[in-house]
Amino acid sequence: MTIDVTGGTDIAEDEVTATAPTAPEYREGASVWIWDDAGRVGLPRIAVECVGATWDTARHASVNLAFPDGRVVVVRENATPLPATDESGRPRVLGAGPLRLQCIEPFRRWRVTFEGSARATTVDDQIEACTDSTRHEPHDVSLRFEIEADMAAPPWFQGTLDPDGQFVVGEHRFEQLFRAEGAVDVDGTTTAFRGGGLRIHRKGGARSDYSDWYGHCWQSAVFPSGRAFGFIHYTPRPDGSVKYHEGFVLDGGEVVAAKVVETPWKKGWEASGEDVSFTLRTRRGDVPIEAETYLSTFNPAAPIRDGVAFPPTQQAIARYQWDGEEAYGMIERSTRADLPNQ
Repeated sequence: MTIDVTGGTDIAEDEVTATAPTAPEYREGASVWIWDDAGRVGLPRIAVECVGATWDTARHASVNLAFPDGRVVVVRENATPLPATDESGRPRVLGAGPLRLQCIEPFRRWRVTFEGSARATTVDDQIEACTDSTRHEPHDVSLRFEIEADMAAPPWFQGTLDPDGQFVVGEHRFEQLFRAEGAVDVDGTTTAFRGGGLRIHRKGGARSDYSDWYGHCWQSAVFPSGRAFGFIHYTPRPDGSVKYHEGFVLDGGEVVAAKVVETPWKKGWEASGEDVSFTLRTRRGDVPIEAETYLSTFNPAAPIRDGVAFPPTQQAIARYQWDGEEAYGMIERSTRADLPNQ
């Protein structure tokens, strides 16, 4: 069955902001999560983040690269912005220093490239840094990758599929699953792969009020048959009120709204093998999906402002099974340590 992966969406939604915004709080970000179908490597979040205040001077480049043996390669740097226009003068490039995300054909194809240096560490050292404030000295490695992303599902615009609660106020955000092909080279060792991924493009709005943030669970994958799912569930407030909850299932060529049952919230610090199964409830019925984490990266709490910080975060690749069909996919979770029962 042929699926219109564009969802009939206007091309301009997928192009980057071409001129510096007047509002210093304006934000734009493009990010991707990529996995190898053979499980040899995962890139659980590559991102370029921009804010109006530093639009023409600096943008944040971020890369997570992980291997099943626990090795992790990371990039975290503020770098010089790359020109927004492509070779034809179209506003389709979001880049910072060595990292470039380019829209080749809106809602159909993107390209992700990096060539520079990174820091090599391990997932165990990341967990220690998150839990005990122990700092192990990473070492520098050369990193290069080029990955083609061909979209495999229509974009999901947050707030359009019967959401509970409110997504980030003032932010226009969507995500889209894709098939991936490319190669990653770390210090001269190259891994060529085919797999899948999820890309996110968001514009506008100020940063969330993280004083009202208690954690989240976000999972998504596309299967060989073309079936797919995605959901985002923010941890309810201490009084039980809903903050945000929305999801979808793509099956038989139709996208239907879904809500997750028994969300696998982050409870500890397992790097792999943790059961993160769940059920998605739709108007067609329940869709049980078995899942376990496969490889992970962890980020310590990130200060934001006025004593507020985003809590430690797991960004990982998981193995999923739906009625016997298997696929890799993404998972991101966070939990505030001061919450009851955490």
